[in-house]
Amino acid sequence: MNSPAPLRVYLWTWAALMGLLAATFVSAHFALGSLNVAINLAISAAKTVLVALFFMHVPRATAGLVIFSVAALFALSLLLGLSGTEIAPRA
Repeated sequence: MNSPAPLRVYLWTWAALMGLLAATFVSAHFALGSLNVAINLAISAAKTVLVALFFMHVPRATAGLVIFSVAALFALSLLLGLSGTEIAPRA
């Protein structure tokens, strides 16, 4: 069984997540048009990666968890892609 990560790893991850939360808050207060969406999606992706790597322990996980994580990412990308193709003709 793997030993848990040191406490400082969790504290640095929490600090990074709080920094990204502040970045999301700040970016929402600037009128950048459609660039706001791109910035906030990039911040959201960074938060997702931090949670998966450090809190879900995906790099040290069993094959089952890795397979389900990849399947969830595939399903999410499929849903977002299909939503984009449905919304794009309206714009």
